[in-house]
Amino acid sequence: MKGMMLEIPEEVLSSAKIPRAQMESELRRRLAATLYAEAVIGGAAACKLAGLGKAEFQHWLGEHGIAQPLASADFEVERDNLEKWIKNA
Repeated sequence: MKGMMLEIPEEVLSSAKIPRAQMESELRRRLAATLYAEAVIGGAAACKLAGLGKAEFQHWLGEHGIAQPLASADFEVERDNLEKWIKNA
């Protein structure tokens, strides 16, 4: 499988406030989250880049206060679900 290697200068890594043992996974998640939130990549690609399953990635986004794009079709479904929930409450 082809991919891309991103070189990060040591002085940048040293200055990051992320424990060295967690550096790669944390940077992958943050990159995936940013690209996903800005609609540069889709959800499946973001999950793969982050190394997380869909539910794990969505939970991670929520924990970090990162907005998740919502397609108009998904918005309609969510609105309908909310209306049903309100009626049954």
